[in-house]
Amino acid sequence: MNVLRENTITLVLALLSAIYFGYYLSVMNWTSGGGDTYTHFLFAKYAFQHPENFVNHWGKPFFTLFAAPFAQLGIKGVEAMNIACGILSGIFAALTAKKLGYQFHFLAVVFTVFAPVMYNGIFSSLTEPIAALLLIAGVYFYSIKNFRLGSIILSFLILCRTEIFIFYPLFLVFLWGSKSLKSAPYLAFGFVLYSFIGWPFYDDLLWIITKQPYNPTSSSYGSGDFWHYADSYDQLIHQLLSVLLLVSILKLPFDLYSKRKQISEVLKLELLVLALVVSYFFAHSFVWWLGAGASAGLVRVFMVIIPLIALFSLKALQWDKVFGNKWVQGVFSVAAIVVMVCVAEHKYDFPVDEDLEILTIRKIDKEALDKERAGNDLFYYHPFAAIQLDANPNDTLEKRFYFNGGFKSITDVKQGDIYLWDSHFAASEGDVSLALIDSSGFELIQEHASSWEDHSYTVKAFRKL
Repeated sequence: MNVLRENTITLVLALLSAIYFGYYLSVMNWTSGGGDTYTHFLFAKYAFQHPENFVNHWGKPFFTLFAAPFAQLGIKGVEAMNIACGILSGIFAALTAKKLGYQFHFLAVVFTVFAPVMYNGIFSSLTEPIAALLLIAGVYFYSIKNFRLGSIILSFLILCRTEIFIFYPLFLVFLWGSKSLKSAPYLAFGFVLYSFIGWPFYDDLLWIITKQPYNPTSSSYGSGDFWHYADSYDQLIHQLLSVLLLVSILKLPFDLYSKRKQISEVLKLELLVLALVVSYFFAHSFVWWLGAGASAGLVRVFMVIIPLIALFSLKALQWDKVFGNKWVQGVFSVAAIVVMVCVAEHKYDFPVDEDLEILTIRKIDKEALDKERAGNDLFYYHPFAAIQLDANPNDTLEKRFYFNGGFKSITDVKQGDIYLWDSHFAASEGDVSLALIDSSGFELIQEHASSWEDHSYTVKAFRKL
């Protein structure tokens, strides 16, 4: 009960956030994340029928494990799970901030869930929210010196987001500095456990390393300016958090200088948090700049470190001369909450409708398409088509659906088969033009299109003659 009383404001803000996001979840049809969000959902939805999905690299094994039960409720079920992950991440950030002695620790909840990238991204089936939760939860248990449990939690990060392997050397350095290297082997717990779980499916004990599916040369990836993510700060954390983060970074060297003879446990943890944030930023910036690592320049990947940014930003407020008065603390807290909520709401005008691609695919007449193919194969590219057609991407034997990657080229399509072409995935990832289809002996049986301002999207169903 003492713990509950001590964290009353944190829990109240978490509850209010849950009500806020729960309301929008109930009234919105829109979901963020594009095609990826539907693909992750499909892996989770059919995981119980196809256990190999639980160890699928692209689906992310740890995400699929937790998302599979929620996916049986539909995509909103997984969105609800991700909202819960976002709110829990804020709670762990607040608890860690309190352990560090930050007087505005409860603000970490609002700073986490109302940071623009998280505010937008948790309405999805993406893997970033659960990765964010594992990361901040591990850091929290490090803060209370439960290094073994913290290391076990952090060991599963690589099974949520592949690029997070860059964090493990930092965890090792922190454990060494905390004289707790005996807990270091537990950082391999998730890797070892899933290596054995996936062994029967891959016949390879090192499948986590050897079966990586990412192709850096794919046309869907690219490159750009090194400061792409820095320039996108308004989509990530916006002005208030940006200013607080900058002040916190500037304060840290002064704290290090004043404690140069003995670095406190608080400073060690602050250094770890900052190192995680900085390494993640520069790692993503470099791979986008170099056009390596299968980077698409998506800002949503930064959801992973938002709870850490929310936590570290509170360091800027540890000035008793300014915030020592309780009235000042109360006024600033209310103002900070209002600013975070208003900025997020202004940037993303919820509730929004589904995007053009989804609205167009919903126009597909499933019954007519089933009659046309009469038991033949159906090939498609857009993952949402599987949801509209109630197609199990793993089902290539009975209903015989073939998702992008399950077939090699248009030459795989045989007489009587249906080929579902769209102007996004089929054109970019499949490299299939309408001219190629016209010259390959196909008959158009359905066509649907939508447009809005300068954007348009088309989906066409063809039958092989």
